[in-house]
Amino acid sequence: TATLLNADKTVGQGFELDLEAYLTDSLLVTLGSSYNDTEIDDKNLAVPGCGGGCTVTDPETAPGSGLYRIDGNSLPQAPKWVHNLTARWAMPVGDGGEFYVFTDWAYRSEVDFFLYDSVEFTGKSSVEGGLRIGYNWNQGDYGVAVFGRNITDQTRIVGGIDFNNLTGFLNEPRTVGVEFSARF
Repeated sequence: TATLLNADKTVGQGFELDLEAYLTDSLLVTLGSSYNDTEIDDKNLAVPGCGGGCTVTDPETAPGSGLYRIDGNSLPQAPKWVHNLTARWAMPVGDGGEFYVFTDWAYRSEVDFFLYDSVEFTGKSSVEGGLRIGYNWNQGDYGVAVFGRNITDQTRIVGGIDFNNLTGFLNEPRTVGVEFSARF
């Protein structure tokens, strides 16, 4: 059964920053950052806890009721901090060719997956990075690269299902590969 809940009020505030700069003629760096402060503001709003026996940390409305007050909780899937950083260095080679190195990094602070707070359904902070080394030629019409995603091989739970078990789903594992591209 799915239930639609309406809170008296939710409060959200924060900021976002995006910067892009060529630090040299061949090095481009970007930075993105955001702060998000969200809160449910409803002293009477209560929700059932998970169906699979998780450890809910919110107060119960009454002992043994299975309903938990969520006043003051953050909104689900709303991390306080998100940061992104990229850097691309390139060097011209020959007539219309380019050798490049590109890296990207993403950070997300701790996040709650559901309206209620629980030990098992709180995602730890996460840092993931990628690296690509390649060569483009014919003014970028063709390219070859080696790449890696999640190069630190960090494993994090990024969501969950709370019906009757403790099911979570994970981020993508480390991936490495080779790519050839042609544009026409």
